[in-house]
Amino acid sequence: MIATHIPDRRAIPLAGRETSLRIPGLDGFRAVSILLVMASHSGLQGVIPGVFGVTIFFFVSGFLITSLLLEERARTGGIAIWPFYMRRFLRLYPPLVVFITISGGVWLAAGNTLHPLGVLGALAYLANYLSIFHKELMAGLGGQLWSLAVEEHFYLVYPLLLPLLLARRALAVPALLALCALSLVVRIGVCLAYPEIATAYTGMATECRIDAILFGAVTALAWRSPQGARLVAAATRPAVVAAALCAILASLLIRDELFRNTLRYTIQEIALVPLVLAGSVSPGWSGIKALLESPVALRIGRLSYALYLWHLAGLTAGEALVPGHGWHFAAAMSVGWLLSFGFAELSYRFVERPFFALRRRFGSHVTAQEDRGADPASEPVLNRGAV
Repeated sequence: MIATHIPDRRAIPLAGRETSLRIPGLDGFRAVSILLVMASHSGLQGVIPGVFGVTIFFFVSGFLITSLLLEERARTGGIAIWPFYMRRFLRLYPPLVVFITISGGVWLAAGNTLHPLGVLGALAYLANYLSIFHKELMAGLGGQLWSLAVEEHFYLVYPLLLPLLLARRALAVPALLALCALSLVVRIGVCLAYPEIATAYTGMATECRIDAILFGAVTALAWRSPQGARLVAAATRPAVVAAALCAILASLLIRDELFRNTLRYTIQEIALVPLVLAGSVSPGWSGIKALLESPVALRIGRLSYALYLWHLAGLTAGEALVPGHGWHFAAAMSVGWLLSFGFAELSYRFVERPFFALRRRFGSHVTAQEDRGADPASEPVLNRGAV
């Protein structure tokens, strides 16, 4: 049986009826993630690590989903698979369909060709492999969709795998770490055997990037173990957090191609363990938590999925409205950011929010206050976007 002890309840405010679990800081980490991605795509890819932003997204997803499933199992004695799938479907699919419909329609209206296989692949969450092997099929649909495919592949398998792992609780973390190691081995093998596609494949293929989500899952399992409080205390000591920051900085500065396609991801994922624990469930680090829990961070975190879908469209529209170089480009990106947030807000209000009530029927913890449009910063509720 999984331990039901929750280390340091001060770090986990309780509210609501069924599980009450809220993990502070995770919306803030989502905000950091999407801002890194957007800044990188605003012409700053040489200095802003957009790919690292996606890695943070992945890690937080694995950490949160595992925490929620463990909480459900501790509360009910099991994990309801079908409601989990329905929550994910209702959370992710309507905004995706609307995005593909509108962006594809605009692409066609501009006189371009939209490939049916690209549309089907995007809707079937195969955009990562299409982007690797037939990038031309994805024209007009958005190059960012690859990461959604990686996450969805995880969601399809993980709720089936986790109960099997928990049946032998002591083997759960080693088994997931073995999968993380296998992911690294696959990246190395691809680099050695197929160097011509190595960067694209190791950066987007599910088997090469799934370890970022799995490291988040491992972190949640360790936190929710009987030794969780001690593990969190050890992992979030100032020296460990400082070492993690240095490791991430070093991974960004090393430009060797083989390293960047292989060990870079593993080092960043391991370094995120103390950073995410410090910013979320650790009893210390109040200053960092205050930033991650600020109203601005919570609002951006709430919009992060919509921003991820729409930001390239917003930036492209900005460039179309303010063409040119130099200060014109800076102005175009500023307009693009405003449009991106505008598109995201519309998507949240008119596509995501109408499904809140239906999601609650399948066990979602999105609140009635959010359904009515309350500011998430004022609600001590479960992290938005979780289930």
